[in-house]
Amino acid sequence: MLESFRHIRLQEIADVKHLLSPEQLQAPIGLTSPSTDIMTDFEKVEPVKVSQEVQVDEALEWMKNQHVRLLFATDKNNALTGVITARDIMGSRVMSYMQTHGIPREYVLVKHVMVAKEQLQALTFEQLQHSKIGDVMLTLKDSGEQHILVIDEGLAGVKRIRGIISASDVSRKLKIGFDIMYEAKSFAEIERVVTHGGGI
Repeated sequence: MLESFRHIRLQEIADVKHLLSPEQLQAPIGLTSPSTDIMTDFEKVEPVKVSQEVQVDEALEWMKNQHVRLLFATDKNNALTGVITARDIMGSRVMSYMQTHGIPREYVLVKHVMVAKEQLQALTFEQLQHSKIGDVMLTLKDSGEQHILVIDEGLAGVKRIRGIISASDVSRKLKIGFDIMYEAKSFAEIERVVTHGGGI
């Protein structure tokens, strides 16, 4: 069996100075770039999920481990029930639930403090295909949210979560501070920072 393979000669790399990254291969991203450039597409990337029965601090550790700030909560049938963010866990929601129900923190589960899917809103993938990054930034700023879900329809008209856009991804790709989107008094200020760099 091994006779059909051959050794490949290894090369010296003493004269190599640069690391390639995917972003170097893309055209520079700006406010007028297509919104799809900043969406995490679940056709290409696995969504990060958690059981709604998991304790909240375990969920937070899972977020840190996966380098995300939002998890999709699922039931025992793996069906979507809602989302939970780092802000939900580290903010007042957990404390409020503990006080209301008279229980210690270790008994607070994801399902107790998550945002149920009935309360969530999303953009459609079709809307995203006809919008620019600036449109999404304005939508994020006006909503005060740090994530926007994207839905589409699969085969036989089955609705599903197609992807997600996070404010942190937008700020990283545009190379502006995460808070600038929310602190700017006008969209013109955001535009100025994206175009010229620097702070507000």
